[in-house]
This record gives sequence, C-alpha cells and structure tokens, in this order.
Amino acid sequence: MPKLTARLLVALTSLVAVGVAAAPVSPSSGGSLVGVVTSVDGRPLEGVAVSARGDGKTFTTTVYTARDGAYSFPPLDGGSYKLWAQAVGFDAARVAVTLLGDGTVQKNLTLRSLTDFSSQLTTVEWMSSLPATTPQDRRAKRLVGVNCNTCHQAGMALRNRFDAKGWGILLDFMEHTGGDGGIGREALPFIHAYKGEILAYLTRVRGPNSPPLKYRPLPRPSGESTQVVITEFDIPPGNQPGVPVFDDGSDWSQGIPSHYESRSPHDAVVDRDGNVWFTDQATPSRTIGKLDPKTGRVTDYTFLDKDNVPMATHDIALDQSGGVWTNVSPYDPKAGRRTGDGFFVRFDPKTEKFRPFPVPDSLPPVGSGLLNIDSKGNVWASVSGGSRPAAASKDAGYIRPKFDKDYPGGAIKLDPTTGQYTYYKAPTPAGSYYGVIVDAKDNAWFIQSGYERTNVVDVQTGAVSEVTFPPLAHDDVACTVEDRRLAAKVDPGPQTGPPWHLGPRRGAADKAGNVIWYGAPQGNQLVKIDIDTRKVKEYAMPYPYSFPYAVAVDKNHMVWVTATASDRIFRFDPVTEKFTVYQLPTRGSDVRFVNIDNGPGQPTLWLPYYGTSKIARIEFRTATTATASNDGRR
Repeated sequence: MPKLTARLLVALTSLVAVGVAAAPVSPSSGGSLVGVVTSVDGRPLEGVAVSARGDGKTFTTTVYTARDGAYSFPPLDGGSYKLWAQAVGFDAARVAVTLLGDGTVQKNLTLRSLTDFSSQLTTVEWMSSLPATTPQDRRAKRLVGVNCNTCHQAGMALRNRFDAKGWGILLDFMEHTGGDGGIGREALPFIHAYKGEILAYLTRVRGPNSPPLKYRPLPRPSGESTQVVITEFDIPPGNQPGVPVFDDGSDWSQGIPSHYESRSPHDAVVDRDGNVWFTDQATPSRTIGKLDPKTGRVTDYTFLDKDNVPMATHDIALDQSGGVWTNVSPYDPKAGRRTGDGFFVRFDPKTEKFRPFPVPDSLPPVGSGLLNIDSKGNVWASVSGGSRPAAASKDAGYIRPKFDKDYPGGAIKLDPTTGQYTYYKAPTPAGSYYGVIVDAKDNAWFIQSGYERTNVVDVQTGAVSEVTFPPLAHDDVACTVEDRRLAAKVDPGPQTGPPWHLGPRRGAADKAGNVIWYGAPQGNQLVKIDIDTRKVKEYAMPYPYSFPYAVAVDKNHMVWVTATASDRIFRFDPVTEKFTVYQLPTRGSDVRFVNIDNGPGQPTLWLPYYGTSKIARIEFRTATTATASNDGRR
C-alpha cells in the first residue's frame, strides 16, 4: 500500500502540472488538492465522486477518480474545506482540509463497503431493481414508470415499504395532484384507471413482508466519463433569500429529496457576461433570478400581477441583444400552483425592468408554452387548445374537450418590435401542448406530447403540417382493450398515459444542420427528425426508465440529453450513434433543461437542478466533445 500511494502521488503531481492547470475551470489560482481513493483492501476505486466545499461558501466542486483511484481538483482558493467521497455501495469518507497559499495538499480516502446501500440508489436504479419476470409484472412496472415519474422521481417513494393502505394513500394523493404541485384537482384518469394494478404490484414488491430486491446499481463512471469538473451552486428559495435548502441531495445516504422542500430553478441560461438567469415556478416571491458564478451570489427579481402577487415562470431564453425572455403565469398561493393565463415578458439586465407583452383577448393565452426565439428576434411558444379563455386555464376533468374551431391549439409568435402576436393553428386539435423548437431554417416545431406527434410551421408560407412519432418497437408489455378505450376517451397529457406512451417533451435543433431532436421520457428514447425529409429515427437510452426529458445541441453537433430519473446527463454522438454517460454528484437533481455555453474552447454545460435547488456547471478536462467534421456538415 505505501508503494502504491507513492507511485500515485507522482502521477498526481504530473496531472496537476499538465492536465488540470490547462483545464478551463474556476478559480484560476490557489492551492491544489489531490489524493487517492481506495477500498479497505487497498484496491483503487475508479469513478468515485470527490467533493470539496469551502467553509462559508455557497457552491461545491466535484471531481471523479481515475482508473488508479487518483483525483485532482482544479486550483482552489486558500481556506478550510469539507472534503467527502461517495460511491454507491460504500459508506462516504469525510475529512476536513486546509489549503494554504498555492501549495499541494494530498488527502487519501478509504471507502468501506455497505451491506445495505439502497438509500443511495437513483430512480433509474430503483426501477431496474423492480421485478419484471412475468407479463403481469412487466406491465405493472411499465405503468409505474410511465405514470409515477414525471411530477417527481419514483425512487423517492420506492425506497420505502408500505402496506396496501399506505400505498393506497400515496396513490390517492398522486391521483389528485398536478405536476406543478397543485393539490385537490379532479382525478387524473390514467392514474385512476391503473391505480389497482399499481397498488397490487407495489404492495407485493415493496410491502412490509416483501422479499428483498436484488439491487442493480449502474456502473460507476470510467474513462472519459471521469474527466469532468462539476460546480454546483446553491439556489435559496425565492421567499427565503440566503437560506440554503437543507435536503439538497448532496448526501446520498439520505436518499432522494422531496420536491416540496427542495425544488426551485426550472430553466437556466448563461449570458455573454457569464451570468446565469433562471426561472422559478415553485417558490413564492421570485419571478426570475440571476446567479453570479464568480461569487455564488443570487439576485432575485419579481414581476407582480394586477393584484400585486408575484408571477411564476417556467422557461427562459435570451434574445440577440441580451434581453431575458420568459412567460409569466399568475401563481395561486392557495392552490400552490400556476394558472394558465400567461404572457411574455422581457427583462432588461441593464435597467433591471420588466416589459410585459399581454396577449390580446382574441387569442389563447401563452401559459407555460416553453418559448424559443428565432434568428429575427421573434418569440415563439405553444398554446393549448379548447376555447378562450376556459380550456387553457381549466383542469376540466381531462375528458377530450369539445374544441372551438378557432382554438385547436398550436403555436403563437410575438414580434417584439410591433407587439403583434400571430396564431398558427394545429391541423389536429389537442388540449395539451409542450414546447417549441426553432430549426436551422427558422421554422417552428411544436409538440403535442400526449398524441405522440409534432407540428411544424413553415415560416415562409405560414402553413402547419404534422409529423407522427412511430410507436415503441419490439415492446414486450401487454396492452389491453381498456387501455385503448381510455386513451380514446381522455385528452392525453404529457405527465401520464397508457403503457405505450412515448410522451415527447423538450427538443432542440442543430442550428448548423438539418435535424431536430426530442427527448421521449415515457418511451425512454432520443428521437431525431430530419427537417427536410421528415424522417423519424429513434434511439433507446442506455438505461431503461432514465426518463430523457430535455435536449440541447452544441457547436460540435453533439446532442446532450437530461434524464430526470437518472441523476446523469448523456452525450449522444450522431455520427457513431453512441452515448457517453456523465454522473451528477447530487441525488434527486431532476434536471429538466440544459443550456450550453458554446464560447471558445470546449462547450460548457449549465444544468438547473429543479429537484434540489441548485445550478450546476460542467466543464471538461479532455477533448470529450470531438467535432463531427468528417461527416460533411462542417
């Protein structure tokens, strides 16, 4: 063991000299912290998350161990730090470290194995561990995956054991709770219909006397996946500035946190000055926030409705001149959720003023239509179908509405220079829409998530056409006549659905190519559409039930996919058609958006942790995002 440590220290010193010093990570000067992580038998451990947090700081830096167990932080400011190392199956090692000046401090850590490590598992690992040996089990497991993962992570509940009464109470609550936390709604039809099957399954596999599960943890990061530096910034609640969230997923042994205490930033974008702007639809008082990554300071900005109540926000975008756009919705504090009658606002970072762009009464409200901005500065969002104004803001029992011919849903465009809105109607009406993508030709694509189709607005002619997603291929989960009757009766939304549900959500365009991409959470697929031929191709995610939710494309054509149930982010290379997996240091992160800083050098990723009130920056130590220059696109 002493000889091993000595050899590794030499390797680490070289790594600090030639590897980390060249990495584009912050801060730019300070002490070096290095070490080796081993098991109790002296075996070096690869892919261990090693985290450091300075006393009094509001951010944590994490690196991962290499094959020889070695870790090395970028230069850190002098001071006192808490240092800890975590890996599934091991008890965390925790020590205090003091860095003085610009010297190198070595801290070797030893991890002891655990007999019961179930609390450390992510949702995707919990889902993988649930039995699916019989047709009945496969169907029930799929129903759990499709209907019990969107509003929250199922792993938060699955780590518990309940009897039939306990699971029944939980399912009753889920049946009447919306994805934005609203309680007391009319029953969600799919959860209502499948409650009996789900209840019987969970009682049998996670009841008080159920046999132990055979846990299936995912492999730890290895090779290229360890070559990242992840900085996680605390985002305090909007109504409690400066107060950190206690249960923030940093300690894996505490399991996946509850959304009702820990959620906050939903979307986040970085501007040209390096500031990160984020939305908040969960905590009162804040409409948007600004994070200064140099200091970790968070500044809140509030937009009030006509009754002086702070308005909530869902998504965010930057225009060509640096303006911050979002779509605000009234927040009902009694119901604990947003209502649907929303509109666009632009925030000027220089004047720190909001400018509203109300929607005319003749058009449907914006709601949370997930905005996007085209090359001319026009702002786009999707709008729900029904009638003005009832269907867009009414929960309506989820039965297929009788659509007003003038309001089938679709996309809406705002010209900020004139304040004029233009409404593009969907060819096929739907009650639920989710998101707009602006492609390389400035055409706008908007999703009808529950109907497994997307629509495209030809910006030259104004014509709207449809592209349908193919069904799940080679599926071994049984579907019934009752499933199809239910799907035909109700207006399927993005949060729940039948066993075959794909649930396409948030997409992105390759602005230097001819494709757009979607995440399909319930179907566990990444979907590619050729914008010229309309050909659709689907790629299965590496791990079942990962819940791929949002997509972004970097300057090298690499596709980045957030997967809300996995606490990982995936890079997909469209040339090799291979995924690379990067693990996040937080449990229950529930990332629903990814923004890419495509500045000089390596792209940098920014991830808002909706589930644990953080914003993360991912920087790469090696050339992980190799260009696709050999495929004729550059």
